[in-house]
Parts: sequence; structure tokens; C-alpha cells
Amino acid sequence: MVHGRLLSILAIAPLTLAVACSREPAATPLPADGVIALSDQFAADFALIDQNGKLTRDEDMKGRVAIVYFGFTTCPDVCPLALGRLSAALNQLTDEERAQVAPLFITVDPDRDTPEAIKTYLAFDDRIIGLTGDRAAIEQAKAGFKVYAEAEPIDDPKLGYTMQHSSLFYLVEKSGALRYALQDSLTPDELATAIRNAL
Repeated sequence: MVHGRLLSILAIAPLTLAVACSREPAATPLPADGVIALSDQFAADFALIDQNGKLTRDEDMKGRVAIVYFGFTTCPDVCPLALGRLSAALNQLTDEERAQVAPLFITVDPDRDTPEAIKTYLAFDDRIIGLTGDRAAIEQAKAGFKVYAEAEPIDDPKLGYTMQHSSLFYLVEKSGALRYALQDSLTPDELATAIRNAL
């Protein structure tokens, strides 16, 4: 789900990522409405803790293409579906290509999503790096990516609240520039094409 306030600052555009001349054309074309060109107001700016307790900064990703998804571990449906597509997309890449990719999951619910909780949540695919931090650090990351996330009370005494949030994949170039967002409805083949085109 993409909140209206987020859509108002994004422009839908076809993917125009540069592709090396020697690379074969992508086998799966990307839908024009599946790729969002971002302005220079967007930035991959974060300093967070991964699921193993290690400090991880945006500059640590330079030299690799980062594909970033914001969500939370108690998300009932949207996040698991999106991360499942990401995992399947990684399977489409060669070992050489995967070595150039940093798949990141950043929580929007730092109060509940400890490193241990994220490690358990991502146990299905240890290639995905899970990131959390204190509320200030998460707010900094959200601000750079222009991510919408807000707690919403629910009638569940165990959970107490859920998170309404935007659901997009963000492509960060090897230089660290944040240029594109991808709709979470893209298929694994389409996600793999977008990642491969950015390498």
C-alpha cells in the first residue's frame, strides 16, 4: 500500500537504468508503471544495526546495488509477500550478480523489531540484511527515503497496534545515489531484471 502523501511527491517513469553494452537485453521487460523515478530530494541515508548487532551505514553499501524494503516483522501479509518476491528475484541472479547486490530490510517498527526478532523473521533467506535501531535512527532512514509509516491501534491485546506504511522497493546505485523505486507488485522476474539492469 502506498500512501497518498507519498505518491504526491513521486513521478511515474519508465526504467532508464544504464546497461553495459556487453550485457544481453533483459529477458523480462519492466512495466512502465512499475518503476518510479525519484528526485534528488531522496537519499539513502542511514546508520542502523543489523540482525547480528553490527553497525551498518549507507556508505557500507557503496560498490554494490542495494535493493531496500521498509516493513515490520508482525506485518500480516504485505511484507511477507514483498520479501518473498525479493527472495525469488535473488534466485534469478547468478552468483556473480548476487555478489554485487545488497538486499536490505529496514524496520518501521523499532520498538518491537529488535535484532533478534529480525533475525528470526528473515531466517527464510539469510541473504537479506535486516536493519533496526533506535527511533531516531529509524526516523532518519525514513526521512531520506521519504517512507510513510504510522502506528494504528488494533483490537488485539497481544499486539496492540499495527503499522500502516508505504510498500516499495528502492534501488540504490553503486555510487550510493537513490534514483528509483519499484512497485511491490512486480514479479520476481521483473525485480530481477531491474536489479540486473542496475549492476
